[in-house]
Amino acid sequence: MKIPDPTWARLGFLEPPNFDTSGQDVGIIIIDRLKPHPALRHLGHRLKYITVQPDLSVHCNEEVAYQAYADSFLEGQDEGAGMHGLQTVLALSHEPFAINGDIHIGLCPAAHMIVLDHGAFREGEGERLKAGVDWILEQKAWNCKIILSTGWHASEDIVLLRNSQEHSTVRALQSAVQKGVLVVCANGNTRLGNVMPPIDYFAVGGYDDCGTRDRYVHIPFPDEPFGRNGDGHFRPDILAPRLHLTLPFCESVTCEEGQVSYYGGTSGAATLIAGAATYLFSKYPGLNKEHLCSTLLRHADPFVDYENNAPRVNVGRAIRSLEFEGKPEQRILWKSSVKSDAVKPSIRSSDEVERGLALSRLVEQEQINREELWRYSRDTSLIVRKIAVHALMKPKDAEERALYWKQLRMEHEGGVRGWYAYGLLQDANETEAHLWIPWSIDINWAVRWCVSEYVSKYKELFPQLEKTDAPGLIQVKARDVLRWLELQK
Repeated sequence: MKIPDPTWARLGFLEPPNFDTSGQDVGIIIIDRLKPHPALRHLGHRLKYITVQPDLSVHCNEEVAYQAYADSFLEGQDEGAGMHGLQTVLALSHEPFAINGDIHIGLCPAAHMIVLDHGAFREGEGERLKAGVDWILEQKAWNCKIILSTGWHASEDIVLLRNSQEHSTVRALQSAVQKGVLVVCANGNTRLGNVMPPIDYFAVGGYDDCGTRDRYVHIPFPDEPFGRNGDGHFRPDILAPRLHLTLPFCESVTCEEGQVSYYGGTSGAATLIAGAATYLFSKYPGLNKEHLCSTLLRHADPFVDYENNAPRVNVGRAIRSLEFEGKPEQRILWKSSVKSDAVKPSIRSSDEVERGLALSRLVEQEQINREELWRYSRDTSLIVRKIAVHALMKPKDAEERALYWKQLRMEHEGGVRGWYAYGLLQDANETEAHLWIPWSIDINWAVRWCVSEYVSKYKELFPQLEKTDAPGLIQVKARDVLRWLELQK
């Protein structure tokens, strides 16, 4: 494929960020793990790797930029551990390189990069996260103005709905938010989940920019999650490119003929917004987070006839506004919040968020039977349907399995289809290939993932389906399995 335009151009920057000054004197906290790599050496001691121990003690590694690629300190973990954090740091700070006359460069290469590994996905992660963030913010020389969280809900259920304050990450970062730190977070990669960030965070979704700065060819991403969170607020706030974000070549990362590697997903999109915010905080030292977010939103480009209210970021327009206009209006909340106190009345509420909160509580407390879950699987709300089908888990017998296939064919919402497909993946056998393979071109990533997992169980019988999150490649990747199915007729 053609090498995409540089990420700075795709975001609307009018010129490449300056390698020596972009992000200077501003710190960004990146909640992730990090694998050492030679492409980080230019950061020197501006790159810190913070780890939090079970006893909440904090350790700061200031030499990570100089560690060898093979000298991983993530002992006992898989080879890919820390690659996600590496891609994030490179997207923010990599050195300039030229391809086809275009300069590719990180968005804020002069910033302080503080990577925080708090031991996510393990018991006590919330307490460790708070301890790590609070310790970092005490280091005034780093001037940390941004927290980047690409997996803000951590190990918590992504389907069962709850108020934001019930999430451990939200509680852990509350003091940082109150101090004026901007939390930039990924809104989610697929419509499989219901859980979306609180209104206090700058939530970032993605779109397909086709790898170009030409905004006339940009299109929505078909499986993009959006809607109201557990507080009733519409999420996300803003959109950024989520496919084929160029990085210097890294081993073990998707690459193009050894020239560049690619980052993606809403992790990549959120990283780009965090990088743009760091750039703007550095360029305009008097800027606060409310002013910055309002400016980015006011001067973003909405899609026409798209149900997602979030617009596409346009950094160039935001810069022109900061140069020539006054202070913009504050950010508007799309919806008023709801409460989950009265569970029994809310299950009959006309508000889908209240019904979702109530159903989630009933599922967690095991106070709902299978017949009732099937009834809610036909609710008018996709939020409620997702919760119900997720809670059903898998067909209990052959009769219910046939019903699952019927509901999968009838369901118009991709995330709900994803949960039907996942339920069917359990106890699937080789005789179902004719049922599975047509779903290899579904727009929902989770559905295609299930097809890929199904055929991989029988490698000796069926062609394999390579996973892809790029809409333009779905048909290409499915060509072999579809051809196999056609030959069976």
